[in-house]
Amino acid sequence: MKRGIDVSSYQGKIDWSRVKPYIDFAIIRCGWGNDTRRQDDVYYERNAKTCEELKIPFGVYLYSYATTLDEARSEVEHTLRLIRDKKLEYPVFLDVESRRQMALPKEKLVEIVKYYCEEMQKEGYYVGIYSNLYRFKSNLDSNELDSFDKWVAEWNDHFTYEGKAGMWQNTSYEQIN
Repeated sequence: MKRGIDVSSYQGKIDWSRVKPYIDFAIIRCGWGNDTRRQDDVYYERNAKTCEELKIPFGVYLYSYATTLDEARSEVEHTLRLIRDKKLEYPVFLDVESRRQMALPKEKLVEIVKYYCEEMQKEGYYVGIYSNLYRFKSNLDSNELDSFDKWVAEWNDHFTYEGKAGMWQNTSYEQIN
């Protein structure tokens, strides 16, 4: 099993050369929400550049707030703006867990997520959906999303998700000295 980490500005300035021996890959937050520079993750460019320099394979995720197809289009544009010149070896994930999205009717949320994923695929990217186990069993439980890889957050010592998943996040915290 490969060992990876996901990072964002919440982890601060990472010393990637010290982290590299402990990981096989990284998933880096590129930003959140609409396509505006103020919603780019402040450490994204540094993290992506350093991973490329150190030959740490990586993918990205965008934390989604989209509640309409227009907002989803802006999130597609946001992601594309940030990844076009990067050498991704792991997927582009849409992080679906915001409270405003969970308040949507299931059909509307599925439509938004599917739109984002299909648009990213049209651009040639391997795309997936990130959320927690409960959300995949409720808000995101739809055959319309079956063709997209899943990254399931289930903080547990064994994986219980019964759907098809490519990645499992088994903890929300781990520290490397």
